[in-house]
Amino acid sequence: MTSARHRLGVALLAAWVTACAPDATRGARRHFHAEAGIGFDHPAEWSVHDASTAFSGGSVIAILGTLPVAPRCGTVHVDINCYYEQRLDPGTISIVLGTGSFGGGTIFDERPPGQLEVGERERTDVDGLPAFVHRYGPGGYYEQDEAIGWEVAFPTSVLNAFGIEARMRGPGVETMRAELERLVASIRLDAPGPTVSGDPADAESTVVAALAELDRSMRRGWVARPEHVSWYACFPATGGLAQRRVITLGPNGPLTAPRSVECRYAVAAESRRLWRVALDVDGGRYVETLWLTGNGKVAGSRRQGVPPA
Repeated sequence: MTSARHRLGVALLAAWVTACAPDATRGARRHFHAEAGIGFDHPAEWSVHDASTAFSGGSVIAILGTLPVAPRCGTVHVDINCYYEQRLDPGTISIVLGTGSFGGGTIFDERPPGQLEVGERERTDVDGLPAFVHRYGPGGYYEQDEAIGWEVAFPTSVLNAFGIEARMRGPGVETMRAELERLVASIRLDAPGPTVSGDPADAESTVVAALAELDRSMRRGWVARPEHVSWYACFPATGGLAQRRVITLGPNGPLTAPRSVECRYAVAAESRRLWRVALDVDGGRYVETLWLTGNGKVAGSRRQGVPPA
């Protein structure tokens, strides 16, 4: 078995740092990965091993759980490909932690299900950020009874995510599942950013500021033509209202000729820490979705339709 198929990406390699003081209320220990910026609680009897490994399009950070690591796979640093060769022992849980990207897409894009995946993926939030849960059936190479995977968006990018892949073999699956769910609920990420406001005026001011910066950024690429008007300048200050304007810079650069377009946007909270903004041109002929952090920074985008050309 190889590591490349496990949807883990974005190389973030560093030492695994353990907080020595256990949580007496839950018999747990707190672990932090300084470079990746993630911390969580896990049962004190679980082991944690550094498995930092870069591969094409991604990396693995660490492994943890109750499955003993074969000595041949390493002790201080575990060879992840060697570890992936191990089947589950009865009564064990195996968890691989990493980070992932989506090949230019976002965490929200639909993807073909994995070979063992059953049912629809579930949308949830982790530490106020968008996340998805994937559930897998029993059996397969690892002789699992149950497997669950999480994808948790980065605080500043929906193009990248933390990946948590857990496999469990009974007896004791219900207990292991409960411990796994407590681990996920305890996740805290570095610099998660401010929470978004429920005030429509705050949402609109965030969008207006973000569009103004995108407009400036686009026009900086065409300083020899200061008369250019970018499509980001087409949108009104108020969400839901339409505005018509002549533009000369579209999503793909200069237009063949100035063009009058009708623009409107809609904004809503995607999660506790992200806005989702739909930029609509000419009644849905072209739509660009932006995800903005609570402080108005672009965390990702997705294009649909035919852009002005």
